[in-house]
Amino acid sequence: MNRPDLENASLPLLETVPGFRSLPREALRAIAGGCRERSATRDQVLCEKGQRLDGFYVLLEGRVKLAVLSSDGAERVLDIVLPGQTFAEAAAFLGEPYPLHAQALTDARLLHVRLPRVRRAMERWPEVAFRMLTLMAQCTQRLTADLEACCLHSAGQRVAGFLLREAQTSRAAADQASLTLPAAKLVVASCLNVSPETFSRELHGLARRGLIEVERRQIRIPSLTRLRALAGIDGSQWSATARWERRPLAMGVQSA
Repeated sequence: MNRPDLENASLPLLETVPGFRSLPREALRAIAGGCRERSATRDQVLCEKGQRLDGFYVLLEGRVKLAVLSSDGAERVLDIVLPGQTFAEAAAFLGEPYPLHAQALTDARLLHVRLPRVRRAMERWPEVAFRMLTLMAQCTQRLTADLEACCLHSAGQRVAGFLLREAQTSRAAADQASLTLPAAKLVVASCLNVSPETFSRELHGLARRGLIEVERRQIRIPSLTRLRALAGIDGSQWSATARWERRPLAMGVQSA
């Protein structure tokens, strides 16, 4: 596919991505000329540890897990990528081997964004450079918050904090929220550095106390205030550290 065709195919997709749609249209067009849409099936590996990358990915649909693997095959999930989010930017920009294992949790659609195009756009449009810095700063903040939780918070606090991070509110009921678990409980538990049994036990404990209502992967939070109090998170801290502020582009979650 030649450059005009790539621009025409990728530009409408980039314009829907929260991290890109505020950029000047000509900057988006320049970046789109180096993008290629990619499909992945459930469990397909997208990037392996040690792989050299010439760009990064934008997730359009589906779910992707980012994990570290031990030599004996044990896995620790570090993050679950949602539609509208990016991954692998740091390794691409640094020119270093990718340190993680990226695998599709569901069937997925992605955009591969080639780095040379982004670099040229950064030189011409300062807004592009600022956007890329923001994306990587958000990733750093998210990992720092996760590290703090793993080191200092109990399993119950981590589960409550995760629910708060994923919660979606409505204007009609500001203190209530709901969410859909973004992946199977096994994956979410690994992301929180707890066992699946502990994760289920903590969910049941919150439900017994009336702090949540659980129906399979659907969770309703009757009072955000009460759940924040349990997690030791006040309202300002909750909004400041929110990875959940990056809303999915499409909510067609397949069972994992």
